[in-house]
Amino acid sequence: MASDHGATTVLDRAGIEARIPHRDPFLFVDRVLELDAANIVSEWDVVPELPCFAGHFPSHPILPGVLINEFVFQSAALLMSEEVPDDMPLKGVPVLTRIEDARFKQMVRPGSVLRAEVTLEDRLGPACYMRARVTCEGRVVARQKFVVALASPEEPA
Repeated sequence: MASDHGATTVLDRAGIEARIPHRDPFLFVDRVLELDAANIVSEWDVVPELPCFAGHFPSHPILPGVLINEFVFQSAALLMSEEVPDDMPLKGVPVLTRIEDARFKQMVRPGSVLRAEVTLEDRLGPACYMRARVTCEGRVVARQKFVVALASPEEPA
C-alpha cells in the first residue's frame, strides 16, 4: 500500500526494528515519514489479513481501537528513540503509563492506511508527555494525550 500523500520514507521497517523492541505480529508501524526531536509522522497499512478482523465483527470488520492506540504508542517509542544514536538501542523499554482523553471519531476498515502525528509536549525525567492525532484519507480517526516512559527491562511487574 502507498502512503496517503506520497511522502518520502525516513525510516522503513528495518530502520524501525533497529530502534524499538516491537516485532511481528505486534509491530504496526510500517514507515516513518517525518521525524525530529519533538514530532513524528508514521503510517500503518491495515492489511485485511490481520487476525483481529476474523472475530471483530466478521461480517463488518472494524479495526479495534486498542490497536489504533498501540500504533500510536509504537510511534511514540520511535519518537523517543530519536535522541539515541543510530548504533545504540533505547536504554530501557518504552512503556505506556497513562492515557488521557482518548477519542475515536471514525471506524477503520481493512485495507486502510493510518497516519499518526505524535508530538512531544513535555518531558519529566524518563516520562514523555505526548499528544497524537490519527487520520485516514485526511479524516480524523482518533485523538489522545498519553505518557510513555522508559522502564528497565529487569524491573518486576
